[in-house]
Amino acid sequence: MPASTPYSRFQDTLSAVLKELDLADGENDLFAEPQKTHKKDITITRDDGSKESYHAFRVQFNNARGPYKGGIRYHAEADEEEVKALAALMAIKTAVVGIPFGGAKGGVQVNPKELTKRELQAVSREYVRAFKDHLGPDIDCPAPDVNTTPTIMAWMRDEYEQLTNSYSPAMITGKPMSFGGSVGRDTATARGGFFILQELVSRDALDPDELKVVIQGFGNAGAHMAHFLHNAGYTVVGISDSQGGVYAEEGLDPVRIEKYKHKTGSVTGEYCEGSVCDIERMKLDNVRKVTNEELLTLPCDVLIPAALDNVITKENAKEIKARYVLELANGPTTPEADAILEKRDIMVIPDVLANAGGVTVSYFEWSQGRSGEQWTAEQVDERLRRVMLDAFTAVRRKARRQNMSFRHAAFAVGIERMLDAMRVRGWL
Repeated sequence: MPASTPYSRFQDTLSAVLKELDLADGENDLFAEPQKTHKKDITITRDDGSKESYHAFRVQFNNARGPYKGGIRYHAEADEEEVKALAALMAIKTAVVGIPFGGAKGGVQVNPKELTKRELQAVSREYVRAFKDHLGPDIDCPAPDVNTTPTIMAWMRDEYEQLTNSYSPAMITGKPMSFGGSVGRDTATARGGFFILQELVSRDALDPDELKVVIQGFGNAGAHMAHFLHNAGYTVVGISDSQGGVYAEEGLDPVRIEKYKHKTGSVTGEYCEGSVCDIERMKLDNVRKVTNEELLTLPCDVLIPAALDNVITKENAKEIKARYVLELANGPTTPEADAILEKRDIMVIPDVLANAGGVTVSYFEWSQGRSGEQWTAEQVDERLRRVMLDAFTAVRRKARRQNMSFRHAAFAVGIERMLDAMRVRGWL
């Protein structure tokens, strides 16, 4: 049996949803492969004078509903299959939240931690040089992703404007505020997921003060989500990063966790130095150290995977104790695990809905770049809340009416909206 890939896992879910939708002949084929896949090797001169080449990709999955949209990741293991899957998920995601974009994704096979700042800038500018004919505010609008930053987005915008002799603040999003960015972009992914969870809790007549939450991942999305939940009265009982995590039945303080994370580089830093921990102090605070694998199966009401893909599998899905799984990470749950969780009546709020706050505020940034306006934090927050809750309502209605899981319902909503646009364009 061939090995599972990110794109084959996407296709597994897609195929199941397409069967439930009972589409006309030929309509299924429109989602089989990306519309365009661009590949080039980009070469830079290292600081020592040597030349180095890196594989680079830009996969454009579908633009029926508007310009392609999606991040660019710098990672040594970024490959075409992964980028294809992420581009496809982005096409679904933008349709689910009803913003006028398609789906794309980019990647460079490089470990940015091995580059100097000058080399990193060279890679970023060469990426734009390689794909400039396929980018632009009306064609394909990139954004940050894994290991890319507002500074990198600024370099890319500058390079594009030099190459095209244009003023194009809307050609890329996730830029610094001083160079055409939007307020709220740094917290958008977590904020959107928080709005979804609040609505879900309210509809199920639950009290946040009585709910315990576990968060895997304490990067941008996970850390901001921890703060939002803590301030709203939820009890965050488990938090982890790549080095492991901490669990406290009575609750953790995300402010303290973040303080020690900055100080030591780990969320366990208040109690541990490497593998050596102050056991007496942990006992005093009723805290224990856990692995990332253990963290997923801790007793809680809400589990939030906010780090890596493929962490909830058929092996551990039967051990998960949460009643809700809110996916802030991309693709954290395998199709096999999805089926197990559904049988166990654990509600999964899928990534294409739960983490769509990021691309939604990217759309707001794109809009501001096109119009020359600068929205206030209050305007961004209110518009984000409205978009996310409208999307939640549409997905929840589809799930209820057609007896689907939330993931299948979200895919169905996205696919139907994409097909509507294709029909209007005369593609069908």
